[in-house]
Amino acid sequence: MRRKPDIEQRRRDLCDAAIELLAAEGARGLTHLRVDRHAGFADGTTSFYYQTRSALLRGAIDRVIELDVADFTEALAATRDGEVDSLLSHLAEHAMRTAVEPERSRARARFELMMIAARDPELSMVFEKLMDRFVAISEAAVAQVQPAGTPFDSDLVKEEAFAVVTFLGGFLFRLAYGLARLDSAKSLEAYLRSVIAGVAAEHGRIANRD
Repeated sequence: MRRKPDIEQRRRDLCDAAIELLAAEGARGLTHLRVDRHAGFADGTTSFYYQTRSALLRGAIDRVIELDVADFTEALAATRDGEVDSLLSHLAEHAMRTAVEPERSRARARFELMMIAARDPELSMVFEKLMDRFVAISEAAVAQVQPAGTPFDSDLVKEEAFAVVTFLGGFLFRLAYGLARLDSAKSLEAYLRSVIAGVAAEHGRIANRD
């Protein structure tokens, strides 16, 4: 007897193929037939699971987010298990993985999908939820590295996290397309700490003027 395919695994395989095509050729290179052949499945398989292009794009977005959330969860779990390294250092390590596969293709596909989502309110909402998670983790990372003995300032933490997210967004784009030249997560973490320190200094100057 022929075994029935694992439907969820088949969907993941198709979405992984779609991600690789988006990374290599952009949105124009994404068709149902090309996903079939890239994934090594019979013609018509992708159309069976994702009847429309919109459904296929949503499937690719959901897969990117599933993998991104797994990375976020791993970083959070590491800091909860008593490791010495800060959450900020784990974020830097995860960011540097964008330079190698499969994370590099995922990052490129994410940028392609975000451009598509910018013109589609429904898809845009999905990415907004992912960004909310990233901002929350960035705020937690920034909160961990506040100077000892200073009162906690939630407004400052939000400003610093905004700067970190903005810096990382640009850095990840450059890294995914081979434009960044950093040799280690430690170097990236040093930049992130400099960004945080710069925002704190400016915040302090503004407070003193007031």
